[in-house]
Amino acid sequence: MAAMTKRMQATIMGLCLAALVLAPYDASAAREIIYGGQYYPEEFVLQGMPQLWQKYGLQVNHILFSSGAENNQALISGACHINVGSDSKTVELFSALEGKVVIIGVVQRGNRYATIVRSNAPYKTWSDLKGKTVATRFGTGAEQVLRRYFEINGMSWKDYRWVNMKLEDMIGALQSGSIEAFTVWEPTCAIAEAKGVGRVLRSYGDISPVPVCLHTTREFAQAHRAEIVRFLAAHLDKADLIRKNPRQAARIAAKAAGEKGYEVSPQVFEQVFKRIDFSLEINDDALRSIRETAQFLYDNKKISRIPAIQSDASFLEEAKALRKKTAKP
Repeated sequence: MAAMTKRMQATIMGLCLAALVLAPYDASAAREIIYGGQYYPEEFVLQGMPQLWQKYGLQVNHILFSSGAENNQALISGACHINVGSDSKTVELFSALEGKVVIIGVVQRGNRYATIVRSNAPYKTWSDLKGKTVATRFGTGAEQVLRRYFEINGMSWKDYRWVNMKLEDMIGALQSGSIEAFTVWEPTCAIAEAKGVGRVLRSYGDISPVPVCLHTTREFAQAHRAEIVRFLAAHLDKADLIRKNPRQAARIAAKAAGEKGYEVSPQVFEQVFKRIDFSLEINDDALRSIRETAQFLYDNKKISRIPAIQSDASFLEEAKALRKKTAKP
């Protein structure tokens, strides 16, 4: 526990140093929303459709971070007003700013993670992979959902040869035969399928919906309620497009991804949009999943204490009302 306390102190010190590098914002003087996003499929729909923000008279500086840790640091330091993060990053954020941050929406949940094997491999279950070389990205939600799956099913982590691998290397490694399976988040799984390299051995929505949440500080929420409501209304429009017309949303996302140097076909995005739940509801299942993740992280000595996870659905309810008000007759 002493070692864990030292690690937590080091983490907090690192966040404080980041705060010195990134100038804090004055919440009462913010003229736009600075949104810390990540390279998630639905984020590219937002990137490709700035009119979603414009419809509500909102100016959004939409930054895509390559990791949830960077994204959390941006919110903690004041470099952004709202950010997004998976369940484990939500727990880490609340650990750092307990009582000062709040969940205002849930943008993803469900089968976000999957284990991929080669298309022609004989494997049907994890038992078939015993003794084989398998990959994931350690320290991510992928590792956590696997460990929870193993724990629930009484499986041993030591029965497999694990490789800590970058997600961009996984498809090539599977194709070359240097690994027999990998576990990661979308859209890498759908890309492997679209290329004919891999197929899904198992997805993990039944183990945990691993929700991805929108967070903001209580300070910003109190000073800029109207802007947050408009921000969420745009997210609701995005989710509505994905649900009603995943093909169109996929074309928009693919084009936006291509402009940032990521070549992902519309077919891949469409498959992901049909596989994952992108509704924004803050429901009991999502909150329970986050708390279960916090307990799991605590039990595995990844955090020193379990923080109180707080949410406020009133912003989302107002956003729904705003959409109805602005809907065309």
